[in-house]
Amino acid sequence: MAKKKKAKKASRPTAGQPAPQTGSTQAFLERHPHFLPLAVLAVLLLIFFNEVMFGGKAFLPADTIAAKSVQPFIHDALSRGIYPKWNPYIFSGMPSFASLQSAPFVDLLGDVIHGAYWLLSKVLPLSEFTRILVNYFLLGLFTYLLLLKKTGLRLVALFAALALVFQPQIISFTAFGHNTKIATAVFIPLLFLLLDEFLEKRQLRYFALLALSVGLQLLRAHTQLAYYTFMMMGLYLLFWLVESAMKKRPVAEVVKSVALVGVALFVGVVMSSWLYLSVLEYAEYSIRGGGTGLDYGYATNWSFHPLEMVTFFVPSFMGFGGETYWGKMPFTHYPLYPGVLTIMLAGAALVVNRNRYVVFLWILAGLSLLVSFGKHFPILYDPLFKFLPYFNKFRVPSMIHILLAFALSALAGFGLHGLFTLRDAALRQKARTYFYVFAGVCALLGLRLLLAKGWYLGLVMESGRPLSQAAATLAQKMAATDGLKLLMLVGAAVVLLVYFLQQKLKATTLGLSLVALLMLDLWFVDFKLVDPQPKQSEKQYFAETDAVRFLKQQEGPFRIYPVFDDKPESWYMYHFIQNVKGYHAAKLKIYQTFLEKTRLDARGNLYGMAPFLAKYVEVGYRDGQPVVRRRSPEEIGAARLRADEAVLDMLNVKYLVSYYPVPDPRYRPVAQGRPGVYENTGVLPRAFFVDEIKVVEEPEAFFDLLLSGRFDPSKTAVLEEPPDFSIEPSAENRAEVVSFDIHEIEIEAEVAKPALLVLSEIYYPAGWKAYVDGKETRIYKTNYILRSIFLEPGTHRIRFEFAPKMFTIGLAITFGVLAVLLALLVYDLKFRSRRGREAVARSRAEAPAPAGN
Repeated sequence: MAKKKKAKKASRPTAGQPAPQTGSTQAFLERHPHFLPLAVLAVLLLIFFNEVMFGGKAFLPADTIAAKSVQPFIHDALSRGIYPKWNPYIFSGMPSFASLQSAPFVDLLGDVIHGAYWLLSKVLPLSEFTRILVNYFLLGLFTYLLLLKKTGLRLVALFAALALVFQPQIISFTAFGHNTKIATAVFIPLLFLLLDEFLEKRQLRYFALLALSVGLQLLRAHTQLAYYTFMMMGLYLLFWLVESAMKKRPVAEVVKSVALVGVALFVGVVMSSWLYLSVLEYAEYSIRGGGTGLDYGYATNWSFHPLEMVTFFVPSFMGFGGETYWGKMPFTHYPLYPGVLTIMLAGAALVVNRNRYVVFLWILAGLSLLVSFGKHFPILYDPLFKFLPYFNKFRVPSMIHILLAFALSALAGFGLHGLFTLRDAALRQKARTYFYVFAGVCALLGLRLLLAKGWYLGLVMESGRPLSQAAATLAQKMAATDGLKLLMLVGAAVVLLVYFLQQKLKATTLGLSLVALLMLDLWFVDFKLVDPQPKQSEKQYFAETDAVRFLKQQEGPFRIYPVFDDKPESWYMYHFIQNVKGYHAAKLKIYQTFLEKTRLDARGNLYGMAPFLAKYVEVGYRDGQPVVRRRSPEEIGAARLRADEAVLDMLNVKYLVSYYPVPDPRYRPVAQGRPGVYENTGVLPRAFFVDEIKVVEEPEAFFDLLLSGRFDPSKTAVLEEPPDFSIEPSAENRAEVVSFDIHEIEIEAEVAKPALLVLSEIYYPAGWKAYVDGKETRIYKTNYILRSIFLEPGTHRIRFEFAPKMFTIGLAITFGVLAVLLALLVYDLKFRSRRGREAVARSRAEAPAPAGN
């Protein structure tokens, strides 16, 4: 009798047996429906950044290079077990942590990414750029989650994610070395999603996630973008309150929701204490601090002019940054172009999908655009500048375009969702009309650029910007090319959309086609922004010069003054050389004032010579060629010479670096080369005694004395209040710096008579303390920017120590709040898991027993 054949069961493939590809792939995608869209996002990022991911190249713009100047200082401190909080290498010393110049390990999310990168790099040949790429992916992921939650359509969510991630503004963050911007922007879509979910549901997990995300974003250390995120959340809270009133939600419930959101935001801010307690403390001493904030003109320099809105459709309309830019900002490197398809679909959202999110996002887009106008729209910007807390601490109004970019990308997703779900015939007709009108406007603009070259060049000439003929012609050609692209791109998109509205095209086909057009449009602009260079360029950039080699051999501490050099202001920091100059957007206020009054870092003439050097020479022309004539000391004036000498002497400037000879016997050439090094033969040591004290209560009086040439810092110390002691001059007083480090300076002193010891270090009371023989003593503000202490006769051991309390307090608060929030999330996870198991058990218990056989 033949055996019955058993029915074949679907089984897993054994080892070495190829899986049935189609079936297994389909099953995998069914189990993981979001894998494919997120894989598309990841692959497109890898393709776009392939040269820095796989080609051994790196982005080395000026800002990135400047940021790398500080890296050796940070690494050296950490290797010695010191967390760097003070930087002695620029501006004669300034806080590095509180000024946000360097805050290692504060970015907790970045630390997790870095840790994962470090582990994976042990087994995989990962590029350093991987850590930045992860941030781009997270920005896309959070945008995807937001649109998926609000629309339920994966293709819509993917379109919005790509529209945001690949906007030129977002790509420029990394292309031009502003990596903290992309790191901070990551949280904008996530915080919007969490805020909305918590307002509607008031669940513990959303409270914890909202507070945690706020804290993590603030700790990414780009305060301005985080501030704009708070503006967005505040605007949404106001919108939600108005909507709640219109829907007549119970007042008690509304109050409870808003109060809990306020608590969550507050907890998130408190979580950032490690960084921002120090930042707030420093703000009182920086050029952005105190009760005044930034100067209005300085703050509004990069105001976005309304005419530049044309670049939303034609990216090169105002040139393409650099020498071709003819707009109203001081300069720019790229257009703020969101993508014409993004704008078209964002507008469509108002036509076919006008829900609460669409209305709010259009309000957000409109207000952020108006705020970006800055001084060109004072009716809105000026009240914000005067009355909105902390708003006047920030410059570059156009930076708020990050909210515009987010809003338009999300709106484009809602517009696409509205089209995919459109059923009403009348709305279909409205949508067709909208697309025809949009295409017509774009066609007029594109044709104008293609056919009216004279009109465009006339606009450039009328702008008042001194473009060369070659630059103006290049700008016109780029604008015409973009005009042609506009015609083709919008034409193709409208044809697809109309066919879809006529039900001749499937939604998936439309969506994929629009994604392809979107990437074509954005990449056309994006690839103009990125210019990766071979990695060895960094080493070449910081290669030691003859001047650096000489300076490294000299015994310190001492400072240099780059009088006439081709290096960026912070370049010497890379080589651990202390400099009276530097670069930072939030310098100490007293040092900035000192620089301005003494013109120590000003560029005074056509050739870029600082006034210090330019005073020695007179540049004229003979037969069309520049001729340099040296001025005599009488022509310069004794007061001017003595004032400059006093400035350099009291700042412990031992060496000057200059490509042009310094024609003054006081500054002796000690190293030949390009540039050369000159020794200041009258320099004062880092610590020195004076013969007398002069009290000048008003800063202007000190500068009047300094610039008069009557001030000799080796003999006189200027204090701002009468001291409660007196001093006597003595030639027997001695002081020597026996130990110098970034946070600690030790001095041994022999004092014959009561004396004032002046330390050529910047006065900063928020952390620097002085101890004489182990006992704390008062530090006096001296010569407007320096420090001094009083010493009784005798032998003394003096220690200056930088140990700001706010750093330690903030560190404890941050990790305390972090632990609480993580505990809440774990509790919520376990609580929900237990409730789920209990619900399953109840359903089983309540189910009827199966019938017997």
